[in-house]
Amino acid sequence: MKYFFFDYDGTFLIPRTPAMSERNREALLALKKAGHKVILCTGRCNGHVPDELWDLDLDAYCTSCGACIIADGKVIRDDRLDNGFVNETMKYFWDLQLDGAVEGEKRIKFYNIDSYDKPRIPDVHSYDEYIRLYSLIPVHKLTLYGVPMKEEVAEYLVSNGLEIINNNNVYYEIIKVGNDKGRAVRDTLRYFGADVLDSYCFGDSMNDSRMLMNVGHSMVVDSAPDDVKEMADEIIPSVYDDGPAIWIENFLKESSPCL
Repeated sequence: MKYFFFDYDGTFLIPRTPAMSERNREALLALKKAGHKVILCTGRCNGHVPDELWDLDLDAYCTSCGACIIADGKVIRDDRLDNGFVNETMKYFWDLQLDGAVEGEKRIKFYNIDSYDKPRIPDVHSYDEYIRLYSLIPVHKLTLYGVPMKEEVAEYLVSNGLEIINNNNVYYEIIKVGNDKGRAVRDTLRYFGADVLDSYCFGDSMNDSRMLMNVGHSMVVDSAPDDVKEMADEIIPSVYDDGPAIWIENFLKESSPCL
């Protein structure tokens, strides 16, 4: 039995498309059918994981860059940001008119952004609106748009025990120090009693870096930035060419029944 961790956006899902290709979906199901463990390892929060992934009934879901882990239907990690601190930070963002998302039980866009899917991903356009509607919801991470980040904002976040991940110069993921995809891999393997040498992962961006460094064999799609590809054991075809599915199909074809 092998353990496959996979990033979703940019790895299995082509950017700005509603769902992954049928070939990639069937490849994940084929791994499960062959008896391997298949594990989502994403920066997305639970409230932003699409139905197509929940419907696959994966062996584990590592969300919010590892702040939350659900394995065999059980929550084995749930490291939330303090609501008081989140509310204070949302006031700080409001004063500076910064835009981003609060991520946890829900994904909430703020402040000058209109959500493209309000039923699933609501938006708020003032600090008072956020406090009135969402001040008590579980929060695992924050996202900020606008690159580069102002030095004063970075200092505020770091001084409060947060780590800032620059995701391909598009946005920043803000997580508690100690919560990352590498820890998610280690915690999940420990839960399953698995050897790291039996683990594999697929990624495409800088928030995958610690996942890539904490598995036995790491694959990065050819559509990833060069600095991410340098971290991989193997470069596979682009997400636009169903690279993960191609790799999985070859793996299953070459694997002996005893794996």
